[in-house]
Amino acid sequence: MEKYRFIDRFFHSQYELLDLTKAEGRDSNTLYTFLNNLHTTADRLKEEFFCDIKGCPEFKLLRLIRNYFHHIGDVEETRLEVYVEPNVIVSHAEHLIIPLETFAKSVKSFIDKNSLPENSKNYAKKKAFIEKEMAVISELFDYAADLLANLEVYSNKPSLKLDGVVYELGFDMHKFVFNITNIVADKCREIDQLNGKKVVSELDWSYTADNNIGKHDVFCHPNRVPITTTQGFVYPESIESAI
Repeated sequence: MEKYRFIDRFFHSQYELLDLTKAEGRDSNTLYTFLNNLHTTADRLKEEFFCDIKGCPEFKLLRLIRNYFHHIGDVEETRLEVYVEPNVIVSHAEHLIIPLETFAKSVKSFIDKNSLPENSKNYAKKKAFIEKEMAVISELFDYAADLLANLEVYSNKPSLKLDGVVYELGFDMHKFVFNITNIVADKCREIDQLNGKKVVSELDWSYTADNNIGKHDVFCHPNRVPITTTQGFVYPESIESAI
């Protein structure tokens, strides 16, 4: 039996999740399977090869969603082609969108789980841990501070009226899945026991962190900024409260 099959499972689940040629085979388990395989991969890399990917912003963010998915509620995803208007540059061609509410609830669940009463002797330690985790995530997620400042609002189906139509706001996971896959690929190439595996040796040149998407993944004119909704990008002329 081939060793270290967790690597095979990880890359196979990533193909199904992001590869456009696998779109017909996706189902309600595709995202869940990838997140669980990522969690297992991080554990096994650390335990067996002293290779730690758990400090990466991408892993920390995806772990929040995985834990929410695993312990609290369902995560509904939407797959859409990225709609690009003139003079707009986007890093990827397909969205992997979940409701912003779901991501906010994932963050809230993490904070609630790790918070203690102020009179607890470990209160300061736990508070510092939460702040450190969110600070690392903010290295790649531009709106972390705003999310934390308005967590209750974002946890209650945040919506906006755009050009007179009410849209629920969304959160695009594509960048984080894409980046962490490239990070794992690089780590596998550095480990003798893994770099000869068929699934690793057959990865093409694009699977490397050198190609990772940065914090700012949309470039556009200030008066034509797309808003991410559960229906994809919207380029509104007018923005109003949905209430």
